[in-house]
Amino acid sequence: MTTRATSAKGLQLAVQINDVWHYFGEVKAVPAIGESPQKIDVTHLGSASHEYIKDIPDYSGDLAFTMNAQPFISGGNADASNLNLIESMDKNGTYQFMIVYPALNQQVTLYGDWSWEMGAGNVSSAMEITFTIIPRSAPVFTAYGVTSYTLAFNPVSASGTGTGTMASQTVAVGGTVSAPASTFTAPTGKIFGSWNTQADGMGVTYQVGDTITMDTSYTLYAIWVADNGE
Repeated sequence: MTTRATSAKGLQLAVQINDVWHYFGEVKAVPAIGESPQKIDVTHLGSASHEYIKDIPDYSGDLAFTMNAQPFISGGNADASNLNLIESMDKNGTYQFMIVYPALNQQVTLYGDWSWEMGAGNVSSAMEITFTIIPRSAPVFTAYGVTSYTLAFNPVSASGTGTGTMASQTVAVGGTVSAPASTFTAPTGKIFGSWNTQADGMGVTYQVGDTITMDTSYTLYAIWVADNGE
């Protein structure tokens, strides 16, 4: 049997600063990234064995990356070396990070706080840096090269046929956007009530101002309600 496994070679770590991606150089080790198993014991007296159901996922484990230390260049910009890049970051700031897996055609984005430490020095070995991300959001897995998603709007749903157009919004992968007010024209006898991710209204409901995390492209359908609020 021929394997389709791929090498870890080429993995990259980047941080977004002022809407520009900056890549760390010579990354040597990348941690496991994803959902830590969480479960609830629902075993009861009639159970033949222990029974469990899936609980809320936990993405909060610290992510430690190892990379070669590179000399700080006085007057150099963020891309001059790993130490220059770290120096350019706000020590108390939360950033969007991206881990790229080129051979797998995948990339992961997440928001997090960060810290770093210089590794110990040893004879005949390169100095290393350990850069740690403390996640503030769930990781978003996308195809390699995808940097944004589209949020579109539709006035037609099972609740009524509105008219008009609203410009779609382009949002960075893993970014957030507030659900806007509708500028569609409502059907006769109705007013705008909310947005929903499905035309039948059975998807996720968003009220105006709610935060939407862009982990894929969405179309929001206008849900119309009677003008007396019913």
